Amino acid sequence: MNALIASDAGLTSACTQWSTKTVLGLDTEFFRERTYYPRPALIQVADDEGVALVDPLAVSDFAPLDRLLADPTVVILMHSCGEDLEVFERLFPSPPTRIFDTQLAAAFTGYGFSLGYSALVAALLGVELDKGETRSDWLRRPLSESQQRYAALDVMYLAPMHDQLSKALVRLGRADWVEQEFEFRRRCREVERQPEAAYLKVSGRGALAPPDHAVLRALTAWRETEARTRDMPRRHLLGDDVLVKLARVRAPSTDALRSIASFSPRVRTRYGDVIAASIDSARTAGPTALDTPTNLRPHAATLKRLKAAVLVEAETLMVPPGLLANRRALESLVVSAVTESAVPAEFLGWRSAVITPVLLACL
Repeated sequence: MNALIASDAGLTSACTQWSTKTVLGLDTEFFRERTYYPRPALIQVADDEGVALVDPLAVSDFAPLDRLLADPTVVILMHSCGEDLEVFERLFPSPPTRIFDTQLAAAFTGYGFSLGYSALVAALLGVELDKGETRSDWLRRPLSESQQRYAALDVMYLAPMHDQLSKALVRLGRADWVEQEFEFRRRCREVERQPEAAYLKVSGRGALAPPDHAVLRALTAWRETEARTRDMPRRHLLGDDVLVKLARVRAPSTDALRSIASFSPRVRTRYGDVIAASIDSARTAGPTALDTPTNLRPHAATLKRLKAAVLVEAETLMVPPGLLANRRALESLVVSAVTESAVPAEFLGWRSAVITPVLLACL
């Protein structure tokens, strides 16, 4: 049976033990169907002596674990840690200092892009994991023995995978690549978390005219802020389809807002005036350079040539093409050439010596 930590004293004691380690495996379980923020349900920690399960519903003082994760001498092993970091933001003032993401490392060592934990354990260690509790209710108490076993498995194999992946990265000369890529993604995540950047994830925005883009930016930033304040899913406030329809409204009268299909009457009654004011304000201010995307249709052949170059280089390096440059990155590179602006940030760092010169030559 794994150790279950369900008190402040128990966590303090465990952190004292973990502080003597240089490597820790970490994972979380959470629930996020009816809230904006993930609700922490479990924290799994593995060291060379075993696995401990920390119950965030029973622990109130996470300061000892916060200090431990911020210690630069401790390497925190995680797999696909993006959502886990969101959980940490709810619990810890300080983000983990040194993270080794096994999913990212696997991509650099030839094991595919966005490989799941179970698949990577099977590929590296030849172990087939039980997936029986994948959709379990992690907020239910007490946790069943089956849940605890499943949760422990999610961190049990991080250390042996780290050993294999680290050796492969050193052999390939790519250890620095992983660190640089993780730092780049961390910075991108900080930017993407700003309410003003939320409109970039709205589906259907590509068909909007520049003035409508300005309205969409304003409305999406408002939705993001309100959803955070009320801790509710964005879609429960306004769906992307409604945002796009609202962005096309020229004069936001009561009748105009009422005519929009799928615009909840309850939301319209509560927020109609605020939404109308946002639309008016955005239309008065007018579009900015952000709202006038470069027309890429004349550059379809260039994008095709860039994509082909990425495929060739990816095959040579034996890495997923998407790791070198996805379509969005290639489009941003073309835009930078057309507008004579700086090379996008995603083509700096390790890519500047691997793929950027090849793509610039294609341009």
